[in-house]
Amino acid sequence: MKSAFIVLSFILLTGFVVSCNLTVDETLVYGDWKGVEWLIEGQEGNYDASSTYFSFDTTGRYTYNYGDMGEQGNFTVVNNELFTTPDGGMKMMVRIQKLTPDTMVLGMNRGGTSETLTLAKQ
Repeated sequence: MKSAFIVLSFILLTGFVVSCNLTVDETLVYGDWKGVEWLIEGQEGNYDASSTYFSFDTTGRYTYNYGDMGEQGNFTVVNNELFTTPDGGMKMMVRIQKLTPDTMVLGMNRGGTSETLTLAKQ
């Protein structure tokens, strides 16, 4: 019984470690994206996801717009992390939780508050 528990624990731990280190296909990031859902701590927040737009091009440049605010800069994808560096700004990182040809889900942490932004390919 004890050995079965150890084997099961090992399998679960291995699955967790592997899932945390998934590598995404950077080419799926390229293109134009529009926000469809923005959750804060798993609940609807006061951000308007539909006012969120990203564009990522094959040269490593991006643009971001939210309402009347915007930025542009460089981006890279490493494993399942998206790094953006606004022109004249500091590098930031968000975790890519899901990436398919038509959906990207970003996990963010703003001052200890968990946020999830779901984007749809345009």
